[in-house]
Amino acid sequence: MPRPPYTHAEIVDAYRACGVERGRTVVVHSDLSHLGGFAEPGKQAVLEAHYSALLDLLGPDGTMAVHTGDQTLCNSDRIFDPDTSPGYHMGIFSEHVRCKPERHRSFQPFINYSAVGKDARALTGNVSRHVWGPETPKARLIDADAVCISVGQHPRLTCSTIHHVEMMMGVPYRYTKEFTQNVMRDGDIKKEPFYSFVCYMACEIDRNKNRKIFGAFQENHDVREAALGRGMVYGYSVKDFYTSATRSLAANIYEWLNTPPETRPYQK
Repeated sequence: MPRPPYTHAEIVDAYRACGVERGRTVVVHSDLSHLGGFAEPGKQAVLEAHYSALLDLLGPDGTMAVHTGDQTLCNSDRIFDPDTSPGYHMGIFSEHVRCKPERHRSFQPFINYSAVGKDARALTGNVSRHVWGPETPKARLIDADAVCISVGQHPRLTCSTIHHVEMMMGVPYRYTKEFTQNVMRDGDIKKEPFYSFVCYMACEIDRNKNRKIFGAFQENHDVREAALGRGMVYGYSVKDFYTSATRSLAANIYEWLNTPPETRPYQK
């Protein structure tokens, strides 16, 4: 028998079970298509149901963030406007949050976050020009001991924190590259430098989709989960993952890969 459409009350229960609570900071990755039908008709109804459920649980002292970046802007002539530029393949819920008038957005074209709540401005304001590293929203989420919520997909597949860890640990198969990007700042179009942490093309990188690093994390840390509709919601500590993944790369700098690269342009 098909499962009936899920309800607003079930959304609240699932997020609560995964660690969303009053005063916390959460970062949400979502693919709502995995959950099936919602009890009320229309896309706006399901988006508002998730939005209100999260904010009600967080309360006035909580903060919610979503990814709203667009890495296809690299090497393009398109203009990044923090007020209007959409994210790319970040999901309809992230776009829903980005379009909220109360949201704040970090000024980095390729990897940026939109946030609402008490610490939204502090999380997204005056950020580094680099996608990862100190003074980025990711670093601030770690410092805030944020809860990462993954809706519809296993968190191993949505965890972007690993790339911040790669940069902090200085993995040899990546390097910092400068991109000159058109941006809208203070009402004017300007060309400004921004930085990404990219893989050497010659390395023939063989990714393992976070299996080893996230598996090691799950052995020692709690990843909460709750059924919602036809899918699942997961929650875990961003700070705990950062600590665990750092240890994994300290033990083996190539742990994010299936095998170390045979071609190493960074080697003398």
